[in-house]
Amino acid sequence: MPALSAVDRRLLESDLPPLRHALLSSGSTLEYRDTGHGADAVLLLHGIGSSSAGYRAQLAGLSAQWRLLAWNAPGFGASTPLASPAPDVHAYAAVLANLLDALSLDHVHLVASSWGTLIAQAFAGRYPERTRAMVLSVPTRGYAHLPADERARRMAERLSPGARAPEERAPRFLGPAPDPLVVRRFGELQAAVHPAGLAQATHMLFDCDALALASAVHVPTLILAGGEDRVAPPGEHAERLRGALDGAALETFADCGHLLKLEAPDRFNRSVHDFLRHY
Repeated sequence: MPALSAVDRRLLESDLPPLRHALLSSGSTLEYRDTGHGADAVLLLHGIGSSSAGYRAQLAGLSAQWRLLAWNAPGFGASTPLASPAPDVHAYAAVLANLLDALSLDHVHLVASSWGTLIAQAFAGRYPERTRAMVLSVPTRGYAHLPADERARRMAERLSPGARAPEERAPRFLGPAPDPLVVRRFGELQAAVHPAGLAQATHMLFDCDALALASAVHVPTLILAGGEDRVAPPGEHAERLRGALDGAALETFADCGHLLKLEAPDRFNRSVHDFLRHY
């Protein structure tokens, strides 16, 4: 991965905004962070092994231009899990819509990472009038297209305790020669994931195909890919999604892996701001 700049380090060492709690119309509680004073709101959707804390560098670096909201998805942090043990992507998108209602937000920009990009696409497809534009970072296609036996094997691997050990996962998730600060932040995020929430999210991941969602999405979209991403290699995920999404643009971070917002936070922030400010 590229060497961290002084700005990158400041962003990764910044304090997190406090957690807040929204009571949804369903009676569920949704945990989120809220900072910034911009007129336009940007909602940050984390990946499967993360939380709102994964956007530490964005909450610090973009708050001068935007109002930033980072959720803890259902089953993550103190957010109420979904009722089904095997929810689909549309169940998560519905909770996202309920959160916007609770916060009296008519529309938002979406910035999503990995697993969260599936939720962003489902939301944009179902609620186009509420989605101004979106940035999909290191998107995953999902695994619904795989043969049933391979899906079952991969899901079992994902849910095994050893698969969640940060020291085992870091080399695969990060680009070459990651900075110790990035590795530490990655480990903190992984260690905080609740097994029950992870299990629900994993079922969704293996029941979803982003290429099937893409046909309903017609909002301005920027895709960010990591050239060294071994979790969701761009040729199998980001590049195929660009071909399926109407008018999507693609930017590749050549030396980064699957965690662009940690590995190159200042560049990530500039890419997000430069794209969203047009919409």
